[in-house]
Amino acid sequence: MKKNEIFTGTVVDYTHDGLGIVKLDTFPIFIEDVIVGEEIEFKIIKLKKNLGYGKLVQIITKSSERVDGISKTSGANLVHMSYNEQLRFKTNKVRNIMDKTLGKNKVKVLDILGANRPYHYRNKSVIPVQRIKNEIKMGYYKSRSHDVINVEKCYIQYDEHNKLMNDIRNLISEMNLSVYDEATHTGAIRHIMLRTNTSKTEIMVGIIAKENFNQLDNFVNKIVELDNRIVSVILNINSKKTNVIYGDTTRVLYGRNYITDKLAGIKFNISLRSFYQINPIQTIVLYKKALELAELGENDIIIDAYCGIGTITLFAAQKVKKVYGIEVIDVAIDNARENAQLNSINNVEFLLGKSEGVIKSLISQNIKIDAVIVDPPRKGCEESFLYDLASMNIKKIVYVSCNPATLARDMKILHNLGYTLGEVQPVDMFPGSYHVETVALLSKLDVDKHINVEIKLDELDLTSAESKATYAQIKEYILKKFDLNVSTLYIAQIKKKCGIVLREHYNKSKKEKQVIPQCTPEKEEAIMDALRHFKMI
Repeated sequence: MKKNEIFTGTVVDYTHDGLGIVKLDTFPIFIEDVIVGEEIEFKIIKLKKNLGYGKLVQIITKSSERVDGISKTSGANLVHMSYNEQLRFKTNKVRNIMDKTLGKNKVKVLDILGANRPYHYRNKSVIPVQRIKNEIKMGYYKSRSHDVINVEKCYIQYDEHNKLMNDIRNLISEMNLSVYDEATHTGAIRHIMLRTNTSKTEIMVGIIAKENFNQLDNFVNKIVELDNRIVSVILNINSKKTNVIYGDTTRVLYGRNYITDKLAGIKFNISLRSFYQINPIQTIVLYKKALELAELGENDIIIDAYCGIGTITLFAAQKVKKVYGIEVIDVAIDNARENAQLNSINNVEFLLGKSEGVIKSLISQNIKIDAVIVDPPRKGCEESFLYDLASMNIKKIVYVSCNPATLARDMKILHNLGYTLGEVQPVDMFPGSYHVETVALLSKLDVDKHINVEIKLDELDLTSAESKATYAQIKEYILKKFDLNVSTLYIAQIKKKCGIVLREHYNKSKKEKQVIPQCTPEKEEAIMDALRHFKMI
């Protein structure tokens, strides 16, 4: 096997980033733009010790899951797959990561929650600008390079952004405006940033430039004329020789410095650099699932440990007594406070600082924390922070993650610190890309609020119905059929509900205040099925 050699093979699996895997004997070759089950002809383009990379030459046997005619962009590398195939890939990706890190079947990964609208969902676009041989190019960077590929239509960004991208490209060309040259560190315009709210009524245009440039005012006037929904034009100066997009200096050229969005009835003012989820419809799905997993009560006090501009914080505030939002970026904290005021939400408090220090301070004030929501960056949580949460006896941690690998790593740490691993729910926030959002609950039982009950057969008055199957047999049946782990306590609860009378367990706790965990509807149905199977009801 050598570079440029041609082979044929069948795609058997995907890598974590959606490349197809073809095996030559046992040697894996990774190839773009292919689908599991396809027989293909490919050329070897790179070889390493344990793997290689290939380039598709032709498809011999085409998959029924292939979609033709959609142009790829940097954030849409899976658009050759049907949406159902994308969802299968992402669910399996999360399951494989969890199995690899935590052990086979140690945690249940639910099927991904897909989007009703998998195209044109992205409410923010940051578009690089280049002048190449006197032609203005706007689109995305070619893989592993800084050459911009011209794009006229991107299938994941709002259609409004496609039109504005093309119109602004024409303006830059017609006006012969100064464009940044990375090689010589000269010129002005580096990127154009577009943001639109969910109702499509307000648009922000950001001009990221190395410096001020001639005809800037005229350029802004012409931009505003492109769409009457443009309410904000911002200039951001980034004079550094860097790949970082934004600089430190920002000023308003037209209108105001924000647009206003509304999610599930909550308003948010979003500035040029605000962190705000790019898929608003799926954001609601994600946050609802996170709060559902937390099982919050109206008297609960919770913490949003990476609150940003307060999106999850304000969602949660509608369900609990008090929410503390914590963030290390001072501008984000200011935005969060403004958003709380904008919505007249008064049961929130936003605190600047590192989460572990702020949480310790709250606990030292005898403030009882019922749950912590964490939504960290891709690198996940600092290990020291997880140890602090465990040492502070935080009972419930709702973990929202944009990187299942670091989620699995952190879940393993928390499990070793005494937390029970709950179900993992993937949510497709980024259709067309290989990225996937996940949310999971990790919980630690409070000995003052819960009792552990072990019901042994020799301690019960067995009826003829009960004698048909042991608790172990019922558990084994449910695990095999439903892939669910159920406790003896839950089985006893459902037996009692069905009229199978049990004696009170003599060894239960003598504490007065007890909250016995109740069986979930999903597990109740599984137990009922088992009882029917063993002819106990």
